[in-house]
Amino acid sequence: MTANTVALLPLDGRVQHYAWGSCDALPGFLGRQPDGQPWAEWWLGAHPNGPSTVGAVPATTLDLFVQRDPRAILGPEVLETFGSRLPFLLKVLAVAQPLSLQVHPTATQAAAGYAAERAGVDPGSLTDPLYADEWAKPEMLLALTRFDAFAGLRPPADVLARLEALGGQLLGGLAAHLRADLTVDGVARLVESLLRLTGPDRERAVDETRAGVSVLAEERAPESTDLGVSAALADQYPDDPAVVVTVLMNHVVLEPGEAMAVPAGLLHCYTGGLAVEIQSTSDNTLRAGLTRKRVDVDEVLRIIDAAAQPHLVWPTEPAPCLEVFDPGVPDFTLDRICVHQGGRFLLGGGTPAIVMAMDGTLHLRTAQSHADLRRGEALFVPAAAGPMTVTGMGEAVRARPGLAEHDANAEPTTSVDEEA
Repeated sequence: MTANTVALLPLDGRVQHYAWGSCDALPGFLGRQPDGQPWAEWWLGAHPNGPSTVGAVPATTLDLFVQRDPRAILGPEVLETFGSRLPFLLKVLAVAQPLSLQVHPTATQAAAGYAAERAGVDPGSLTDPLYADEWAKPEMLLALTRFDAFAGLRPPADVLARLEALGGQLLGGLAAHLRADLTVDGVARLVESLLRLTGPDRERAVDETRAGVSVLAEERAPESTDLGVSAALADQYPDDPAVVVTVLMNHVVLEPGEAMAVPAGLLHCYTGGLAVEIQSTSDNTLRAGLTRKRVDVDEVLRIIDAAAQPHLVWPTEPAPCLEVFDPGVPDFTLDRICVHQGGRFLLGGGTPAIVMAMDGTLHLRTAQSHADLRRGEALFVPAAAGPMTVTGMGEAVRARPGLAEHDANAEPTTSVDEEA
């Protein structure tokens, strides 16, 4: 065991410049200078597609650092369950334009898809693989601002009502098919029919949707507000029937501090806002449309679970000012810690963690290391670092595996001993 395996280590994330990102929201949160590009995601983790930099001098990437001493850095329980890899990835998302309509695979689906895509093929020849890795990608969002999304398909009767309200010859024909099979399977077949439209029918489906939404807006129908985003998507993607699919989905609005879990198989599309996201260490995203990136309808239809629904994750509070957002997966849990002047938290160790300051200035101390964190700054905490005391004044989130019990020894107190 080396000094680095018990130290609190500075962690510098990796920015992802996707087209849907905001040019200023994420740089502003991180206290960095905008560069004119869209900053979509800030990655804090060890995925090889964007590993963070850990340590100061000499610095290395977190994926390579973990391999130096997996037992000390990850802890025996994580090592036994996940092997020598960090199981979670922490992000900040800044959504200025809607993302693709997408779905994530289960662990079994990911492993099979990854192997099949590479069977008999030189991996170096795969320039744009569907499967970036062999892992499932469950995820959870914690909203920092109002956050809007489409997530999950509406109940069959609601889907039928939406189609009938939109009107149009092509959509009316699809509605008739659904009326004859008003089940979740019927909705799944409807989605397949839409995504497989070809030629002029693709544009006609979007045109009928746009016209139907316009009429509903003029009539001030209750659903017209929800459908406004779909209408905007119709202008941006005039021949993409994925636009129509969003009309058939739940419109979800998260207020700051609310969290939503996104399980495997759930069809979803984030449309606007700033949020912290925690997920398994995977980059497997299968796209159905609303993007210039690779779309694979066959694979999406193989993966999609038409019955899957998002669910809000309500935090538990094992101690005052400590919220634990636990979506029930072994890969990750997210803690939200609010420290007031004169307060102190003792947080348990034994598993790896990433701590990011959301506001204020926080002082973190273990038996052998200490560090300060300000808004947008992050630290990696190896498992061997042990329990950690947090003082100062501000707010932080802590990402950690979902294997361990909630911190039974989280002890916020009113006394502060800076020398302890």
